Amino acid sequence: MKKIYKQISGALLMLTLILNITACSPESFTSPNEAGIPVVSDYEDCIRIDVNQETNYVTFSFQGQKGVMPVWIIDGKNYSSSFNMTKYYRKAGDYSVEVKIANSNGVSDRAITRNFHIDKTIMTGFGGFDPESNFNIWRTATISEPTFWYAPGWSQIADPAYSLVNGTYTVTLPEATSETWQAQMPIKTNIATDAGKNYDFSVILTSTIDHPNVTVKLVDATEDKIYYFEGKTPLVANEPVCFWKSNMPGLDIANLNLVFDFGGNAAGTVMTIESIVLKDHANDDGTIVPEQEETPEPTWSAVDSEDNLWHSVTFTNEFYYAPGWNPIANPALNIDGVTYTLNFPTATNEKWQNQVTFISDALTASAEENYDFRVILNASNDISSATIKLVQVGGGDNDNIFVFLLEDVKLTAGEDVTAKVINAKGVDITQAKLVFDFGGNPANTEVIIKDIILQKHKD
Repeated sequence: MKKIYKQISGALLMLTLILNITACSPESFTSPNEAGIPVVSDYEDCIRIDVNQETNYVTFSFQGQKGVMPVWIIDGKNYSSSFNMTKYYRKAGDYSVEVKIANSNGVSDRAITRNFHIDKTIMTGFGGFDPESNFNIWRTATISEPTFWYAPGWSQIADPAYSLVNGTYTVTLPEATSETWQAQMPIKTNIATDAGKNYDFSVILTSTIDHPNVTVKLVDATEDKIYYFEGKTPLVANEPVCFWKSNMPGLDIANLNLVFDFGGNAAGTVMTIESIVLKDHANDDGTIVPEQEETPEPTWSAVDSEDNLWHSVTFTNEFYYAPGWNPIANPALNIDGVTYTLNFPTATNEKWQNQVTFISDALTASAEENYDFRVILNASNDISSATIKLVQVGGGDNDNIFVFLLEDVKLTAGEDVTAKVINAKGVDITQAKLVFDFGGNPANTEVIIKDIILQKHKD
């Protein structure tokens, strides 16, 4: 069937071309003659391709002789017989087009291939720093091949296939994962940074299937707790997104790792990672960085107000306290009104090894509402990266149904730290749980959680 279809398609294409040619010059049309089929080498100089690197529009022109016409074959499947046409290419990369030549006798067997390059992906919003700049440290660094830890359900399987072409990584993830860190891709480098400088970073990410949150982490190769950022960004299918940071205070690091994690991916997802930039903030590569507007404070409800959705919540607690991923006895929890005090006798060293969950009996959320959240935390020892998440009860895929995921909350010993989320877009949750994670805590750490406010957004 496929062969017949191709023959029919070819016949229809030929008929269309003949009609086009005869429509242009009916008086000169004669019966087809195989000996008169065009020879493509005669038309090498008739093909012109002009790339506008500012707009990513490519113009294809054929400046041939009377009685012949081009057959443009784009992406191996799209045909056109236009003498002049323009096509938009959103993504940076190398592309090619084939051109056959047709006349009233038929279409040439051979094709002329022309290659062209698009310098930069056109973005919705900020497109990142200039990857081709001489200031881009990544461009001249020694970058090792990526390694992988691919473990759906925490059971490691074969590494995903990947390619690296002109600085762009393409990773194919055949199996679905459900949790952060189940699809890790660390890239080792020889890049060193200095505490006396500030740095800028950007990367463009694209997924072929919606992804709830890709993790990006720029970290010391020898110590996971020393890092510039551990951030997340959601991806909509086939929409490039720039993850970026500007003017980051420097750290004394001898070798940096750049880690991507695609945990939570759907089966068959293809991820593209491109235009990686790390540079000294003092070096201007000509990029205009957008101003990051501060989110205005909402009108906060009182902690004991009925407008505080948490005020009337009844809940039960669950714990996952697992130094080295080995669960031990639950930590002590004391509840005194709106203050919850926890004691962690044993140190943990990884995120999610010290989870404290408040499972509500009847707290819900709606996709029709936006929400504000605020809590005060106080730890007796430094904790470099606490996490807070308001999420659907049930585990598994439900872990991807959340109103907010607040990460990298740094707790300084003895200080009240206010963590908040403002005007978060709601999702439909039938039973909510509030999860705190203090993974990375030192031994004998006391943590106080107090004055939780959850409200429908108030300007």
